[in-house]
Amino acid sequence: MLQARRHRRGFVRGVLPLAVGTLLLPLLPASAAAAVHTGAVSSLVPATLVRATGTRLMLDGRAWRFVGLNAYELATDWGVNAGCGGMLSDSQLDAFFASLPPDSLVRFWAYQGSMATDVHTHQLEWGPIDRVVRAAVAHHQRLIFSLTGQGGTCDGEHWQDPSWYGGGFRQVFDSPSNSDGRGLNPLSYWDYLRAIVTRYRDSPAVGMWEPVSEAEASSCPAAYEPTNCSGHQTCPDEAVAAGALRHFFDTVGREIHRLDPSHLVESGLLGGGQCGTEGPDFAYVSASPGLDVLSYHDYTAAGTALGGDRWNGVAVRLAEARQLRKPIILGEIGLEGASSTRGGCPSLSERAADVARKLRAAFAHGSSGALIWNWVAAESTTSCSYDVVPGDPLLATLKALSPA
Repeated sequence: MLQARRHRRGFVRGVLPLAVGTLLLPLLPASAAAAVHTGAVSSLVPATLVRATGTRLMLDGRAWRFVGLNAYELATDWGVNAGCGGMLSDSQLDAFFASLPPDSLVRFWAYQGSMATDVHTHQLEWGPIDRVVRAAVAHHQRLIFSLTGQGGTCDGEHWQDPSWYGGGFRQVFDSPSNSDGRGLNPLSYWDYLRAIVTRYRDSPAVGMWEPVSEAEASSCPAAYEPTNCSGHQTCPDEAVAAGALRHFFDTVGREIHRLDPSHLVESGLLGGGQCGTEGPDFAYVSASPGLDVLSYHDYTAAGTALGGDRWNGVAVRLAEARQLRKPIILGEIGLEGASSTRGGCPSLSERAADVARKLRAAFAHGSSGALIWNWVAAESTTSCSYDVVPGDPLLATLKALSPA
């Protein structure tokens, strides 16, 4: 739903962790194996792991509900990678994690094309993601690693269609039409997934893995490829699309669990009736054994506690999660606000109150957590915007809603 908006803005089960150094390098192609090494990130056994028991998330043996933020741009490091969104200094990154409630989750984009590839050598470069991981560990916070997006924004500009979900994810798609004009996806999605999961699986910063942000197995008409698919996609066969998505999550989720048996896989689904997850197909895809945690995204109007219709609405998705006996999280919740009276938007204080009402309703109906869209380090919100900036009253709301 937000692919076009983001692009216009320029961005945009539990067993013990595997032993340190168990990297399974023979499973990776030479280019990926060469990029996986043990010295850059401290590999520490987490004191506690996020687990799933029925419809609940568990932390340290107790039921756990979190509030947190999306901050897609955290791994941007201009001059090293192409980046996506603004770059944070070390002090800004540290201040961000320090400002969060205890035991939060932060969802960020760990995309190959923008965040994990050196712009000079066009080879994998983990330094920018390492920096995010170290900062999270220093403040005892956890991350959701989102590994690519539906529309390829900041990641090769390839629209993920039914053939991609049906097996094309094993092929290299390295479009030269990405955000900085150079092909920066040297590996297939499949090989990149194996490399990044292997590298970070022992880090206490890992909260969950998200294979794709807002997956939908729709088709993009040729006239709109590769960068203008969002808003023009079609769904010629819902059953085929659902089957492709289920195959993808079965396959990819199984591989993540094989490489990292300690951490959960979260669906990243938008949940609003997109191609392949329309109506009851959301439950069919979400029943995949490759998925531990379900997701929905909510950008409905402020006055609607549980938005959407009786086929694809938030209440329907929450009920389906209960039936599947899986936790569900509000992976993105966004409302526009403004720091001035211009633009006809609610004030930031009004927005904070509106978000609080939505979150209370979501938690009352079974959501295990919520992530606000989207934190930025220094952008001044002077007109209608989803941005959450330092000092935003919404941050105080998160702390007030955070479990003690």
